Amino acid sequence: MVVVEAFLSSLFEVVLDKLVAAPLLDYARQLKVDTAVLQEWRNTLLQLQAVLHDAEQRQIQDEAVKRWLDDLKALAYDIEDVLDEFEAEAKRPSSVQGPQTSSSSSSGKVWKFNLSFHPSGVISKKKIGQKIKIITQELEAIVKRKSFLRLSESVGGVASVTDQQRLTTFLVDEVEVYGRDGDKEKIIELLLSDELATADKVQVIPIVGMGGVGKTTLAQIIYNDDKMQDKFDFRVWVCVSDQFDLIGITKKILESVSGHSSHSENLSLLQASLQKELNGKRFFLVLDDIWNENPDNWSTLQAPLKAGALGSVIIATTRNEKVASIMGTTPFCRLSELSDEHCWSVFAYRAFENITPDAIKNLEPIGRKIVQKCKGLPLAAKTLGGLLRSEQDEKAWKEMMNNKIWDLPTEQCNIFPALHLSYHYLPTKVKQCFAYCSIFPKDYEYQKEELILLWAAQGFVGDFKGEEMIEDGEKCFRNLLSRSFFQQSSQNKSLLVMHDLIHDLAQFASREFCFRLEVGKQKNFSKRARHLSYIHEQFDVSKKFDPLRKVDKLRTFLPLVMPAAYVPTCYLADKVLHDLLPTFRCLRVLSLSHYNITHLPDSFQNLKHLQYLNLSSTKIKKLPKSIGMLCNLQSLMLSNCHGITELPPEIENLIHLHHLDISGTKLEGMPIGINKLKDLRRLTTFVVGKHSGARIAELQDLSHLQGALSIFNLQNVVNATDALKANLKKKEDLDDLVFAWDPNVIDSDSENQTRVLENLQPHTKVKRLNIQHYYGRKFPKWFGDPSFMNLVFLRLEDCNSCSSLPPLGQLQSLKDLQIAKMDGVQNVGADFYGNNDCDSSSIKPFGSLEILRFEDMLEWEKWICCDIKFPCLKELYIKKCPKLKGDIPRHLPLLTKLEISESGQLECCVPMAPSIRELMLEECDDVVVRSVGKLTSLASLGISKVSKIPDELGQLHSLVKLSVCRCPELKEIPPILHNLTSLKHLVIDQCRSLSSFPEMALPPMLERLEIRDCRTLESLPEGMMQNNTTLQYLEIRDCCSLRSLPRDIDSLKTLAIYECKKLELALHEDMTHNHYASLTNFMIWGIGDSLTSFPLASFTKLETLELWDCTNLEYLYIPDGLHHVDLTSLQILYIANCPNLVSFPQGGLPTPNLTSLWIKNCKKLKGFAH
Repeated sequence: MVVVEAFLSSLFEVVLDKLVAAPLLDYARQLKVDTAVLQEWRNTLLQLQAVLHDAEQRQIQDEAVKRWLDDLKALAYDIEDVLDEFEAEAKRPSSVQGPQTSSSSSSGKVWKFNLSFHPSGVISKKKIGQKIKIITQELEAIVKRKSFLRLSESVGGVASVTDQQRLTTFLVDEVEVYGRDGDKEKIIELLLSDELATADKVQVIPIVGMGGVGKTTLAQIIYNDDKMQDKFDFRVWVCVSDQFDLIGITKKILESVSGHSSHSENLSLLQASLQKELNGKRFFLVLDDIWNENPDNWSTLQAPLKAGALGSVIIATTRNEKVASIMGTTPFCRLSELSDEHCWSVFAYRAFENITPDAIKNLEPIGRKIVQKCKGLPLAAKTLGGLLRSEQDEKAWKEMMNNKIWDLPTEQCNIFPALHLSYHYLPTKVKQCFAYCSIFPKDYEYQKEELILLWAAQGFVGDFKGEEMIEDGEKCFRNLLSRSFFQQSSQNKSLLVMHDLIHDLAQFASREFCFRLEVGKQKNFSKRARHLSYIHEQFDVSKKFDPLRKVDKLRTFLPLVMPAAYVPTCYLADKVLHDLLPTFRCLRVLSLSHYNITHLPDSFQNLKHLQYLNLSSTKIKKLPKSIGMLCNLQSLMLSNCHGITELPPEIENLIHLHHLDISGTKLEGMPIGINKLKDLRRLTTFVVGKHSGARIAELQDLSHLQGALSIFNLQNVVNATDALKANLKKKEDLDDLVFAWDPNVIDSDSENQTRVLENLQPHTKVKRLNIQHYYGRKFPKWFGDPSFMNLVFLRLEDCNSCSSLPPLGQLQSLKDLQIAKMDGVQNVGADFYGNNDCDSSSIKPFGSLEILRFEDMLEWEKWICCDIKFPCLKELYIKKCPKLKGDIPRHLPLLTKLEISESGQLECCVPMAPSIRELMLEECDDVVVRSVGKLTSLASLGISKVSKIPDELGQLHSLVKLSVCRCPELKEIPPILHNLTSLKHLVIDQCRSLSSFPEMALPPMLERLEIRDCRTLESLPEGMMQNNTTLQYLEIRDCCSLRSLPRDIDSLKTLAIYECKKLELALHEDMTHNHYASLTNFMIWGIGDSLTSFPLASFTKLETLELWDCTNLEYLYIPDGLHHVDLTSLQILYIANCPNLVSFPQGGLPTPNLTSLWIKNCKKLKGFAH
């Protein structure tokens, strides 16, 4: 176990470097500090560093050595604080500012010192002198204890094997998965089997195995398998983790299936909403990493899930067999360790990259012995393989193989030896970056940019020797990613997660110095804590932070918002903001994001070490002038501070600022002096002021800008030469640009705006470009130039003065092109493709284009496409182009999705695309609609605003889903519906002239029928169910004329009726035959006056019953002779707004498994029968 040694070594290196830094020593001399003391510190630390390896080995068995290591680490932090105080005072702006220069590092700065003659300077000298004296004494005590403990010097173990290697990006994918084919196919076969498809309840398949064995990986490759894509209405992934939060888990599932955030914290309401969303829908849910052993918790969670259609399945991954036995409906899948051979394959895939065959031959025997130590854990094999990637030194391999730390019994430490060793072999600075990650909770989804900024603020990346912080942070991040310390999130590929075992390792590395403030765990808070995080609550009261009052050296104060969580307006106690936070004088990182704070206290100016300040999504309206005193600030985050309209001029003093995020603010301009922030790497937004503020020309001095930049209010650029001076053409690291004019301010000088855009030519490395509200009459010459080889995304929006499109076809890397609101364009033709002859065989425009959108093109009349080919186009959208006539491209071999809407004059046939699967037509000519019948591969069709459904659609034998929406003139459904033999889902919505269904059977495979807002529809014929035995879900909503439903739908599982006031259900007290015998979910909302009683005894399979707004309902009825009937399946009963409901069945509800009962606004209900 070399974790603490490794962390201390990296911290020591930082401190040792600072002790010899020239700017720091110069300032120490100015304060008349004896620099010989600092040199003595350095010598002492070098002596202590030499014994770290021995101390690390012995601290496992010797508690005194462990305490010595912890004390040494705390002292190292204290030394760094003093040195940083020197540096911070040296950087403070003096009362007289001289000229300043800037380079990529702070070593090039010229400082004017006058602090020693200022009263505050005298106080600083006195305090610093006291601190130096205390640290010197503590160092002497540490040295004496070292001698007493008889710690011996050593070389510190094996040096990092990768420090000098070129870092390569590596992302986890299925190519690396070995030995799981059998497990995968077995589970998929079970998932898709008839046995599960016809089971009475949702099936749960547990995957059980030890941590790191690959349970999550197996679930992921099943989840993403092609066979699973079209089998379910919903696929949902939820990470449960060790805290079984019923409300949180339910909310995550609900938000995934509904696509909307939920604000409710009421479990009953959440479950009701989830049940409604899942009713009759087939879903595939993965519940990953479950620890809960309480059967009641699982019963409550699964209650709304039972509303799913037949074939709905849950996969649950867990380390605990008891959990599997509680949840599982099938025998659980025990995921065993990999065989040595498969484990070897995982290891070799990474380790032998870029290694010669001769070297592999020599290293393979050693590697196989290393793999044996992994004991079949793919995570361990993957990690160690990454550590030795490209390493050909046999000695390094043998040292890893022979390291005695492998043999540490797992009962002494729950972190696997392989992971301990992997940490040891990280490059020095990466160790601190990794350990810092323990400040985040398990299952947190990390954002790379956020993490790098936090590392930079702590001084873990970059240095004052000139190494760029962001670039260095990227290297550290790629290092951790390539070695599998991070894994790609299954929810969002742009985010990353950390395996639990790796997170355990980070916690062990950081020990008591990183702390997460959690409810019920405040007593464990250490006085030595340097880094603190906690999860936002709506009201963060002062008492919550009581444990911090005994801490005075905190470096990180970081409230967190868990991904996908609903963030209400949060409130932070004034005592915390005004009294507590200013006492943390060592703070490097301070976040107040999402709090309802309106201002910053002036006392914040004393946080002189602060390097990261996050005020995003707060109510702050104005930054104080004292913000300019935070001379060390590197990152200032103000995104979504909608009240901010200006930045103070004092911001020019923040000359070390690297990252300024002002996206989502209401800035009216940039402050004069913004060009002095020469170290800026990320500037999200530049707003050109109308009468005051910085001119766009000031961008010329910000030569290090990179990433995304949006420039707004370009109409305020009076002199186009200013745009040229901005020198975007030389800023090669700006790869995502937005150029926007104010659509509400139109300048008559369109020629000037044309010159402005011409002069804003970006570097040819730009990847994404968005032009908004440009009112020049033509696009500049650089637009569409083939030299822009990296451009993959382009959007032109509301450029109404342009009568033609630029030659975008020459952009051979372009993948996504969006053209919207170009009212000046009437023809799209040769100019668009980049040649003058669209028949020319020598030109192959749009060779990489995958997505093409034309939207709101109100004057577009003709698309001259001739024989132009779009060889890679997958999605084509033509929306709101009311004057477009003629043809559209025909050669679309890879097209899978086509949408044509509100383009009524387009009379061509849809293209015969062999791969097309999804088609949406809205307000299109009959010719277009009839031509759909030739697309025999079509799986999903949506048609809107048509007067009739053409017979040609009867040829779509592969169609699975048909939606007919917003067709006010549609009077009938044609008989061709029965010909759609593959149809499973039919939606008819807002067809208000539809009075009846045809007297014919439904499609034989139809499983789901939804009829909404068909106000003249009076009945559904009894014969519609002839030859159909598959209908499981029937929803009728807002059909105010409907009087009857077909009876004897034996296959129906879910019946949902909403606001059908005239509907008369055949539900009588004396009914001897249940027409819906298989019904498990029955929802009635706002039915007519005929329903006075509900015959409970007739629905013995019912699991969920909801009765809402049934104004004449008087009682739930069970005949006298049937009181012995047990409604054992009923679990959820909701009754609301039934003002005449008087009683429940005599003798009570025979529902032994009822888990949720909710009754609201039933004023005549006096009580429950016993």
